[in-house]
Amino acid sequence: MTVSALIRPVAAADAADLHDLLRHPQVARFLTRLPDLRLEDVAERLRPQPNRHAFVAEVDGRVVGEVVLWQHENPRLAHSGGLGLAVHPDFWGRGIGTALMTAILDLADSWLNLQRVELEVHTDNAAAIHLYEKMGFEREGTKRRHMFGGGRWLDSHLMARLRT
Repeated sequence: MTVSALIRPVAAADAADLHDLLRHPQVARFLTRLPDLRLEDVAERLRPQPNRHAFVAEVDGRVVGEVVLWQHENPRLAHSGGLGLAVHPDFWGRGIGTALMTAILDLADSWLNLQRVELEVHTDNAAAIHLYEKMGFEREGTKRRHMFGGGRWLDSHLMARLRT
């Protein structure tokens, strides 16, 4: 069942909700961060940075998802950016990821003129892979033993969306 969410730019006041989201065990297992993420680190990350763009999904006054796009600063790579997405497990499969991806890809296409958006996703994260493929991303390769977490090795797919 799809849920209606307000998609808006991230704000400093979102730090506590984002801290809870990023530390949630079902979310943290898919991130490169360690589970001892501090609230101060999240708050620092929310400070405005050039070439970093972020939206959150808010439901009933609570932030339940975040998408971040980093545009490369190197002039030879400025046509591309990297993407990260996190959605609270209570809202998986309810349209939050699609709404966040739609917003950030519109920014990438219509305002930043990015030709390439890339990401990494764990090979066992079928729902995320499905979402990314639905949004036009294609697999470009697999990083074996890319990350260690939860007592096991994790492989990741490299995926990208190219604009023609």
